[in-house]
Amino acid sequence: MANERKRGEELEVAILEAADEIIKTEGYWSLTFQNVAKQAETSRTVIYRRYETPFEILHALVKYKSKQAYDGPMIDLLQDNGSLRKDLIAVMELFQQLFTKVGLGVLDAMLFELRQGNKESLLWLNQAQESNINVMKKVHSFALRRGEIKHEFSRMQMIMPFNILRIENLLSGKNLTKEYIIQLVDEVLLPMYTREP
Repeated sequence: MANERKRGEELEVAILEAADEIIKTEGYWSLTFQNVAKQAETSRTVIYRRYETPFEILHALVKYKSKQAYDGPMIDLLQDNGSLRKDLIAVMELFQQLFTKVGLGVLDAMLFELRQGNKESLLWLNQAQESNINVMKKVHSFALRRGEIKHEFSRMQMIMPFNILRIENLLSGKNLTKEYIIQLVDEVLLPMYTREP
């Protein structure tokens, strides 16, 4: 009996899993429509109908992996943990959970695309940073309500913890530990956020 053609969500998952496998085993340079089609057991025409460039596949892969990492948007998962320190640890652990799910190969591919400076990748970075800022605004509101701080966080202060994790994941080449996250919060982030401007 012949294999049935994949359609809809099943096809989309097959394409994205194929892209993930190619990036993990061969690197982003090998993420071609031909290779994805072969790995996903479909045709290049099918891939071309869905995506215009390998970057679009990468972007879809990151969204797919994000959905696997979180049951909903990250901001909705963040609860008041009773202190700024605990909130920061929770945010950093959630963000690290995303990096662990996405994988270092995909992170490296994202960094490569950002270095190219194309309009789509810069828009993608801006959207990610705005999402990060919204998470930190929520953390800020918890700390304000508890009376732990009385000042605003600057834009740089709200983006910095996420950028630190991005860089540390790429430089270390491995997933960051809870101990690292706690040290980051205690020695860098908490002093930065509690210091009056």
